[in-house]
Amino acid sequence: MTDYDKYNREERSFCAHLFRLLHENLELKEKSPLGQLLNKITLKNHDINLSNLNYNNIGIFFEVAIIRDAFKNSKPSINQFMDELIKIIIRQEGARECRLYSQLPEVLCNHERTHPEQIRRKAEIVGIQLKENENRVFGALQGMFNAKPDLAITIDNKLLAFEAKFTEPFGEVQLKRTGHIAEVWAKLLYKDFGFKAEPEFFIIKLGAMKFNPHVSWTNVLEIAKKTYEENDRTLVALKNGVELLKCYKLE
Repeated sequence: MTDYDKYNREERSFCAHLFRLLHENLELKEKSPLGQLLNKITLKNHDINLSNLNYNNIGIFFEVAIIRDAFKNSKPSINQFMDELIKIIIRQEGARECRLYSQLPEVLCNHERTHPEQIRRKAEIVGIQLKENENRVFGALQGMFNAKPDLAITIDNKLLAFEAKFTEPFGEVQLKRTGHIAEVWAKLLYKDFGFKAEPEFFIIKLGAMKFNPHVSWTNVLEIAKKTYEENDRTLVALKNGVELLKCYKLE
């Protein structure tokens, strides 16, 4: 153990340990660390049901950049993918009179000249006027290409996108963006996640107890204690993390 272990506040570090933990003993299904975590998630007044799972189509993904990678994978014929993505964003943003990607001037929709996350900036540089709604839609597109939700789990017909925080509270803007990204996953990229049809999707807040998460870091630590020996690196990291949260009076 290093001194840094005692004051590390980076949620990505703890999510990496959680990623490892969730891959342990998957054959045990509901008794596995994954099953234990799903059992600890507290959902109130929501339609998604995490009980009576069959443990099919299990996938655990870390810092998920599938929208960015699916765009690259669709080259050179990107218009269909990008137009479908823009249609979803238009609906999410409640926008009207917004061109699809393939309808933009060639300098903006030629992937060799302009990356999708640069459309608004390139339009400004070359003097192309985007409508107000288009600015909003392509701004949201830029955010989707830049964002990487912390963790995602697929199981049966369900897709869970995790928004993880450590010492910070959850922000409504970020949660909304994660929700929009998860909707794109569920509607446009579900086959890439191994689903045969559009899955149910939900945003899971993982964080300190003070901020009312769906599942807490103490919950994660409890699972790690049942899984690893005392000197295991993941267990040591999670113990120190929870102790730090207690010092901050967050857990």
